[in-house]
Amino acid sequence: MTKLALLVRGTALLICLLIFQPSSTSHGQASGSGACISSERDALLSFKASLMDPAGHLSSWQGEDCCQWKGVRCSNRTGYLIKLNLRNTDMYDYPSRSSSLTLLAGEMSSSLATLQHLRYLDLSCNDFNGTSIPVFLSSLKNLRYLNLSSAGFGGRIPSQLGNLSKLQYLDLCGNYDYYDGNWSYIVDLAWLPRLSLLRHLDMSRVDLSSARDWFQRRVNMLPSLKVLRLSGCGLSSTMSASVSLSNLTHLEVLDMSNNFDTSLKHAWFWNLTGLKELHLGYSGLEGSIPSDLANMTALQVIDLSGNQLVGLIPEKLGNLCNLTRMRFSGNNIGSSIGEFMRRLPKCSWNTLQEFSVQDANMIGNLPSWIGNMTNLSVLHASENMLSGPLPVGVGALSNLKSLILGNNNFSGVLLKEQFANLGKLELLDLSHNNFSGVLLKEHFTGLLNLKYLDFSYNSVRLAINQKWVPAFRLKYAIFRSCQLGPRFPEWLKWQSDIDVLVLSNANLDDVIPDWFWVTFSRASFLQVSGNKLHGSIPSDLQHMSADHIYLGSNMFTGQVPQLPINIVRLNLSSNTLSGSLPSELNAPLLEELLLANNQFIGTIPSSICQLTKLKRLDLSGNQLTGDIMQCQKELVPNSTDQFGSDMLSLALNNNDLTGEFPKFLQRSSGLMFLDLSYNRFVGGLPEWLPEKVPHLKILRVRSNMFNGHIPKSLTSLHDLHYLDIAHNKITGSIPWSLSNLKAMMTVVSHDTGDYIYEESIPVITKDQKRDYTFAIYQLLVVLDLSSNSLAGQIPEEIHLLIGLTNLNLSNNHLTGAIPNKIGDLRQLDSLDLSFNEFSGSIPSSLSALTYLSHLNLSYNNLSGAIPSGQQLQALDNQMYIYIGNPGLCGDPVGRSCSTHDAEQSGLEDIDHMPSVYLAMSIGFVVGLWTVFCTMLMKRTWRAAFFQFVDMMYDMVYVQVAVRWAHVMEKTQDGAP
Repeated sequence: MTKLALLVRGTALLICLLIFQPSSTSHGQASGSGACISSERDALLSFKASLMDPAGHLSSWQGEDCCQWKGVRCSNRTGYLIKLNLRNTDMYDYPSRSSSLTLLAGEMSSSLATLQHLRYLDLSCNDFNGTSIPVFLSSLKNLRYLNLSSAGFGGRIPSQLGNLSKLQYLDLCGNYDYYDGNWSYIVDLAWLPRLSLLRHLDMSRVDLSSARDWFQRRVNMLPSLKVLRLSGCGLSSTMSASVSLSNLTHLEVLDMSNNFDTSLKHAWFWNLTGLKELHLGYSGLEGSIPSDLANMTALQVIDLSGNQLVGLIPEKLGNLCNLTRMRFSGNNIGSSIGEFMRRLPKCSWNTLQEFSVQDANMIGNLPSWIGNMTNLSVLHASENMLSGPLPVGVGALSNLKSLILGNNNFSGVLLKEQFANLGKLELLDLSHNNFSGVLLKEHFTGLLNLKYLDFSYNSVRLAINQKWVPAFRLKYAIFRSCQLGPRFPEWLKWQSDIDVLVLSNANLDDVIPDWFWVTFSRASFLQVSGNKLHGSIPSDLQHMSADHIYLGSNMFTGQVPQLPINIVRLNLSSNTLSGSLPSELNAPLLEELLLANNQFIGTIPSSICQLTKLKRLDLSGNQLTGDIMQCQKELVPNSTDQFGSDMLSLALNNNDLTGEFPKFLQRSSGLMFLDLSYNRFVGGLPEWLPEKVPHLKILRVRSNMFNGHIPKSLTSLHDLHYLDIAHNKITGSIPWSLSNLKAMMTVVSHDTGDYIYEESIPVITKDQKRDYTFAIYQLLVVLDLSSNSLAGQIPEEIHLLIGLTNLNLSNNHLTGAIPNKIGDLRQLDSLDLSFNEFSGSIPSSLSALTYLSHLNLSYNNLSGAIPSGQQLQALDNQMYIYIGNPGLCGDPVGRSCSTHDAEQSGLEDIDHMPSVYLAMSIGFVVGLWTVFCTMLMKRTWRAAFFQFVDMMYDMVYVQVAVRWAHVMEKTQDGAP
């Protein structure tokens, strides 16, 4: 027995020595210390040399032992490299990824092909410059796991991936060629069935629109598949092909979202009773919620977001007792949320973790029994029409992590009991509601893990003790249009983790504290505009990380500070800043610079020309002088990175600037808004505008000294809907071609949303200066040519501009009649044709302008009856509208048209009297001489004539004598 025991022990020892003896290869030796194979180390270093690594992810790749490098794992038994994980975990802002690994040039280094024992390879969330997925990856025959998702690969996905027969996990999701703007694509999936061991397949956002027989002969041949994700692959009717028998009996997760198919009622997947997750978001589903879901009793996740589903949850779904997530956001449910939630399977009330019905056309109140859903961690119901108070039961949801109820009609006072037990809550959004009352520190004491807080646009007031130190550490604090003031909230001093801070229109009337610039030095977005904050801004903000700083509409004094190097948008408008603009800005990334409505003096510095990425510049409402910046002097010839090349909006109005129309705008092909009004610019309006600035929407150059004619080329500005050249020295006639401005030939019914700006903009309309927000500004269709020296007639074609809301041609030398079809401009709100030389009658079609609220036809030569109409008679200042037109009649001018016509006729008779008298005189003389000549020639006529005269004399004398005697006799009889 002793010998047998010794033999067993010896055998065991020999086996152990064989097992733990280091393997030797021709490529290198793996030591017991764990040092990696030298050839594999060289392969990794060669791969590293082909990459750019701005974030230093591969900084640990040095030294002899590559098995200790970050992302590298070797086998404890053989020493071979078996895992390489280079996933970029810092990727948040794809495709602009400063922390990504990228290629120095050309294709990826093939040195990775040396790693023949590699089982796990993850290159996801990097940016490999739009190159194709390397074919050499197909030589890594031992790969079980391959993740190339969101790695910036482009082009065709190689069919050679079918050689990886041991592959169990393949993720090709979201590869996008940022340079060419195309997703990766697959023409044929014939290679896919060779991956028979595949359990996880994700090809989301890979273009499969050209793939043939993608399901029945390809995907359906993968019997081991558990996870299939084909979201956004361009699949259409093939998605709903009827398949009698599916081999995917082990499938647990199916994502077919974002394929926009409308024929899913008989799709192949409804019989997969083992499914645990079904994602059909944004797939064009219509009608009621599918009752076929009832067959999938194992379902845990149902995502039907972004469809056109209506109605309640089918009662048949009552047996789905394993539900954890239900998503119905972006549908048209059209029911009460309380009734909808009552249809949730009651057996899943305690298992449900997420319930999302954002933007689902829901009404009513949240049910009071919502507190019974004790495992609920996500409740999203924003952008509906929900009303009533917030149920107290919400406070019982102790597992709640995300509560989003913004953009509804909730009202009532918020109670501290509603938040006391929400210790796990990380995200709270109650913005855009009608909540009221006072919030104290007791409301927030139990919110231990809060990171995102948004109370914007409610009537709540925060009355928190200035010495309170919150337990939470916010990353997002948004209190837009809440009442936080008048003192600056001191409790924010402890929120040094904040990345986004919004305190705009928060009733703050205080000096901004010094700690503000220190506590929030790492924040990226700071907005405190629209308050009464005063004092000076620190002269140096270079220590700050913010790329967005909004301090506009306050009472800050001082000068423009030195800016953070990463600043992208800066708003200091509507303060009382003074002095000159800085000679050096040192902000190469600046896209938006808003310094309007301050007290800046001096000239515009040439340093602004260095801001080559600038999209919006607003220097209006200051006291700037001198010639406009001549940025072409600062340019590098033939350079595409030039000032103005990215410009979308330029506002220099209300200064004292001189010079000609800015020529640097010839490279601003994307410019949409230009305001040069109220300056002293000279010269003509350029003919090159349509060619160089083809997308111009709004052009304001009023109150300058521009001269010359209106350029006929303006007709080619198809997007121009606001043209204001009033108060200049423009001559010539109104080009008939202006009637071809396409944007004015369309009725604008909604905000186009092309640009979103905070400030209001002054508009001269109805003889008044009014401030409009930019959203309303886009709805105005204006043609203002007033106060120039234009002559000629109004083009008849002007009636084609049916979108016009404001037409002003006053104070010119225009003649002729007002076009009869001017009544076709049905959208007109203001029409001013005063102080011209128009003649003729007022067109009766004006009475059809039902939107008209301002009309001025004064001081012309108009005549005739004033048209009647309810809209015209309802206008204010009736006498002022028509004054200076003596030929008009009607009620507004106090002259009856009938009397007026008679007077006009009498005046016409009087005007003809001299000619009548002349004709009578000539006739009398001619007749008299005719009689005289006749009597001279005929003696018998002469004798007869005198006898007749004597006889008539005797008769008259006798009659007069008899009458006189009779009268005298009566007189004597009546005497006393």
